[in-house]
Amino acid sequence: MSLDLRRTGAVSLLALSVVQAAAVLGGGANASDAPPQPFEIVVLGRPSSAFDAPGAVVRLSGDALSGQGVTTLDDLAPVVAGLHLINDQDPGTNILSLRGATTDRLQAAAVAFLVDGAALPDTELFTAPLFDLADVTVLKGPQGALFGKNAAGGAIAVSTARGPGGSARATLGDGGRREAEIAYGGAEGWRVAGLWTAADGWLRNTTLGRVVDAEERKAVRVSAARTLGAWSLDAAVQALEEDGGAAWASSGDVTGDFGGVLEGRALTDPQGDFEGRAYRRWLRATVRAEGELGRGKLGLVLARDVYAKRWVEELDYRAGPLTFFGAPIFPNGLQPIRQPIDIHAWTAQLTYDAPLAPRLEGRVGAFLQDMDKGRTDDFGPLLFGAAPPRYDTSTTQTAVFGALDWRALDTVTLSGALRWDGDDRTQIVRNTATGAVLDRRSATFARVQPQIAARWRVRDDLVAYATYGEAFRTGGFNPIPAPTSIWRARFEPETTKSLEAGVKLRNLPLDGAIELAAFRGRIAQYQNYTFLDGQSVTLNVDSVTLDGLDLTARVSPAAWLTAETALAMADARIDRFVAPDPLGSGGVRTYGGKRVPNAPKWTATTSLTATRPLGAHTLDLRLDVHTRGPTVYEIDNALRSPAVTWVDLRASVRRGSWRASAWAKNLTDERWAISAFGQGMLPLLQGLGPGGPFDTFTVNRGRSIGVDLTRQF
Repeated sequence: MSLDLRRTGAVSLLALSVVQAAAVLGGGANASDAPPQPFEIVVLGRPSSAFDAPGAVVRLSGDALSGQGVTTLDDLAPVVAGLHLINDQDPGTNILSLRGATTDRLQAAAVAFLVDGAALPDTELFTAPLFDLADVTVLKGPQGALFGKNAAGGAIAVSTARGPGGSARATLGDGGRREAEIAYGGAEGWRVAGLWTAADGWLRNTTLGRVVDAEERKAVRVSAARTLGAWSLDAAVQALEEDGGAAWASSGDVTGDFGGVLEGRALTDPQGDFEGRAYRRWLRATVRAEGELGRGKLGLVLARDVYAKRWVEELDYRAGPLTFFGAPIFPNGLQPIRQPIDIHAWTAQLTYDAPLAPRLEGRVGAFLQDMDKGRTDDFGPLLFGAAPPRYDTSTTQTAVFGALDWRALDTVTLSGALRWDGDDRTQIVRNTATGAVLDRRSATFARVQPQIAARWRVRDDLVAYATYGEAFRTGGFNPIPAPTSIWRARFEPETTKSLEAGVKLRNLPLDGAIELAAFRGRIAQYQNYTFLDGQSVTLNVDSVTLDGLDLTARVSPAAWLTAETALAMADARIDRFVAPDPLGSGGVRTYGGKRVPNAPKWTATTSLTATRPLGAHTLDLRLDVHTRGPTVYEIDNALRSPAVTWVDLRASVRRGSWRASAWAKNLTDERWAISAFGQGMLPLLQGLGPGGPFDTFTVNRGRSIGVDLTRQF
């Protein structure tokens, strides 16, 4: 497939400069040999560990990542209670949920995602592979004061590895899975890491009679990090290329035949007579510098991202011709459809941290992110011969922020942060056939986001805290509404306010530890995505109430055995929302009391880890039992998945620098829906036949098994 990467000259120039910087950083005569440290995520209260943080924090590193096979955000989601990811439609389109805050398709993010300190500019980049990692940190709850707009649910920060040493991993698995990962770094501070994965696929299309989700992925990262006097410098270039089948779905009258419950016989394997394809490429270059300045520390992060995606598939997931209200309008079905996306972004952040008094520390900073995103909505037969529209959106985000941490007493820390974010957006809609401008819109979305926290270290093994935070998700533009449309050309920002209180306790009997947090929040102008009149649109819901809790516990009944459990509950319900009936009855529908779509009511994981010596070898066993609570789709809640439970198992044998592992994910081959469109909010499905109306849904891949061989060096 051809790929048009506009303005790649800027990326090539930056990449060249980074490589040149790497050469300098890798061989400076005055350079220190001290190993560079991974990027530290900012948390209020200057905690020395996740235990000290005034909030729910999950931090994974080293064996905690490799031992659970975390190589993508998909792998991370079951490990972190409350985090839920739906890969939908194609490799870049995803729905990410954390504590009831959800990002859906064409909306701005509800969870901030940072890689080596630089925020990813768009959710399209969230599903890239994670490889050669140092650590992953997840902050739960509104983090707008620390990370700006689009952090209503929290923040995920990934640090990739630096420094000497390395590792190599080879994996074989079912579905023709082949993977190879290698990383190596020298004492001079340079490091090279690469990843290659390929698979024949797991999902068999019942219409075409073959497996349709084959994939291949290639990624490489080159970095260099050095300490030069009082300054540490870091530069990296990363490239990703993916090619494979687009996501495959099924259609059926789940609403009518099964009461909207997506389980058992309602779930069918993929169908449809059109084989989709997806291709994407991402280039990223980053430069980071930290150094002493006066009494404090100055930090600078720069990043450049260039991304392009091309995919094609069908929309009806049915075999043969389709009728629309009995008329043979679609002789070939709803195919092909395309939605090419191009992203070009610059990101820069400057921070200064300094002590202001013996017990007072402060931080100030500024942030700039400039992004151009182009999208063409080529919905093929749904356009009835019209040229598809092209949406070119330019976004400039500017922010200034500050934070104070005051150790009021030896055991009490009070913290506060404040951030102003401004998001200037301009969108031009063009006819792709003639180039004529169909519409031009612009808007500025701005808000101040505060956060305050109090932490009381009652004793060394007991911490109590309370945190209040606010965050907002920027608004945007819908397709041009028709006179009869129920949506507006512009949708408004979504704002979240949340209060959380918790306790953390360790050194319990049997080396036990427990953390408990309860929170309550209110979301105003909640952004609900839907597909109306053949268009992807966002509606603002007046008000949503969010209640929930987080619980984690650990106990070691023996030196070789550890049991852990993590539970996250988030019940997000609509308080008020009245909208015209999308089916065109002329009446209105009331959605008060409905649950927010795509956010499970709870997620939980219970793990058992055993380590036993076997002569010169060491045996590691890990059993994970995952549970995901009921999940609804669409704002009318007509389609829903009941609670599901699945089991992962991993057994490893270690000797010296070698480790061999056998693993199974979803051992009992449980099947469930991972996304769905219902008839109530998708009028097109009401009229399709024969055999309609239809719901559409995507089913998970089922059981996956494999073996790894890893060596550290």
